[in-house]
Amino acid sequence: MNNFEVIIGIENHIELKTKTKMFSPAPVSYGQIPNTQVHEVDMAYPGTLPTVNKQAIKLAILTCNALNLKIDSLLKFDRKNYFYPDLTKGYQITQQYNPIGKDGKLEIEVNGEKKIVEIERLHIEEDTAKQIHKDNLTYIDFNRAGTPLVEVVTKPVMRNADEACAYVEKLREVLLFLKVSDVKMNEGSLRTDVNISIRPFGVTEFSNKVEIKNLNSISNIKKSIDYEIDRQTKLMLNNEIIKQETRRFDDQTNSTVAMRSKTDALDYKYFREPNIAPIQIDKSWIKEIINQSPESPDVKRVKYQEVYGLSLYDTNNLLANLELNDFFEETIKLTNDYQRVANLLTSDIQAILNDRNTTIDTLKITPQNLSELITLIKEGIISSKHYKTLIPIMVDSEVLLQDLIEELKIKIISDEATIVKLLNPIIENNSELIKEYNERPERVTKTIMGQLMKQTGGNVNPEKSMQIIIDIIKNQLI
Repeated sequence: MNNFEVIIGIENHIELKTKTKMFSPAPVSYGQIPNTQVHEVDMAYPGTLPTVNKQAIKLAILTCNALNLKIDSLLKFDRKNYFYPDLTKGYQITQQYNPIGKDGKLEIEVNGEKKIVEIERLHIEEDTAKQIHKDNLTYIDFNRAGTPLVEVVTKPVMRNADEACAYVEKLREVLLFLKVSDVKMNEGSLRTDVNISIRPFGVTEFSNKVEIKNLNSISNIKKSIDYEIDRQTKLMLNNEIIKQETRRFDDQTNSTVAMRSKTDALDYKYFREPNIAPIQIDKSWIKEIINQSPESPDVKRVKYQEVYGLSLYDTNNLLANLELNDFFEETIKLTNDYQRVANLLTSDIQAILNDRNTTIDTLKITPQNLSELITLIKEGIISSKHYKTLIPIMVDSEVLLQDLIEELKIKIISDEATIVKLLNPIIENNSELIKEYNERPERVTKTIMGQLMKQTGGNVNPEKSMQIIIDIIKNQLI
């Protein structure tokens, strides 16, 4: 792409982590039996009236603050009128004219270069139902209808797929650590729409905008953008018109497919939602919410490196998984061995999580017994290699760590009298070798140590044993 300039804007729909829906008392849940989590308000039955979910407003305010958006304390909703099979009531309650947040920004980094992505607006709305296509039929699950959403809309400031992917990854990280959403792209709690236009360098007008809907992975965002840039370039080189339309990404062919002509905003015939009066939010409540905002991943990233002395690699591994990061934070309240905690979590325990495709909160290991394990290693009661035996058991067992160590007989022998008693027959059986100590001390001591380790299964304090071996040999040679 040397002759054309690309411009990309992104809209993200983010399901908020609330117990009930945006305007009804129906529960918000995932994976339930279809059409069992629906309230009359979600279907706009005659005589029903919506009520605003306070927790959703709180989560939207937290998100606005994290994305540096200006917060509008006067809450207003509008009605967006259209009919799709997944919106049978014929309209969606949203915030077309008065978004709760506007004029924000998010810093991203691509190939070592930092860039500010300007965010135009954040508005609150309700989700539609879910369409399930099977064979030649389409099924509708209204469980999702009415789920609280925020839509975050950037200005068209990104120039390639790498920037777009970096933005979505950064946004996902921010929202995950705010705990406002699960942001699971595979489950639809974070959905990405990408708008792409191109123009020859030096031309002021862009081509018609093409929207790619509902991208559900970072990989698909990149593939779809790269494909769409190539498709639009070929059309323009052939003097063909690029249609303003909505397309979807087909991950079987790695291409985009036309869905429908792009609808202009005026076609929705927005008007003020008549069933919800404007709500003036108390500014002290906004301030209180912001003051309780969780620590951001960027703040953690700096603290982990500068205060805890962790590498950027270890830091990013800990920040890649919210549950693992929460576990790390709880464990370091009990031990200041930050590096060893990070090592155990991001190596042995992470390997178990990957193998089981699960999260650490499903395991029986706790911050308390992980910190106890580290203390036992530091005190020389068990060796570093013993944790590789203990951790696979600890993740599935509630047995006390001390009892487990006794049961497995893996306690390090550090008692001097016991070590001497173990060494005496070994020394006696190697009397001829001992005489070579003055000429080859290292060979002699390592041979004796090797036999001691073999006899104890490696469960002896190596530093203490070596000193005892040297003392015994020297005493014999006097």
